[in-house]
Amino acid sequence: MSSEHVHQNLAEEVRSIGGYYQVIEEAALPFKDREVLYLVEIGHVETSCCGAGGIPFIFVPGYIVSWRCRENDCGLPVSEVERITDEDERKQITERIAETLRGKYPHFTQVSFA
Repeated sequence: MSSEHVHQNLAEEVRSIGGYYQVIEEAALPFKDREVLYLVEIGHVETSCCGAGGIPFIFVPGYIVSWRCRENDCGLPVSEVERITDEDERKQITERIAETLRGKYPHFTQVSFA
């Protein structure tokens, strides 16, 4: 089953109640004859009882089914993705992403799947 993924503009703040996050990189990773969409993001906490700070992480929307196939009402590109639910595949993809990004983003250790 496929889902929609709305692409955010790189480095643009996406505001929420406690702060904002920024997508600093968006890429596709080849995996088993398919491509996995992943985002390198930083969450910025501004209004928390614990103080301010940043949280670096990798977000994986899923396998790319259709790349930037349309725009939403706000003019942002939308891709169709297939969520990754198999735990073994998630583990393999997490390891592959870590290998790929280790030199560029050594402090990004958390990988989250949609």
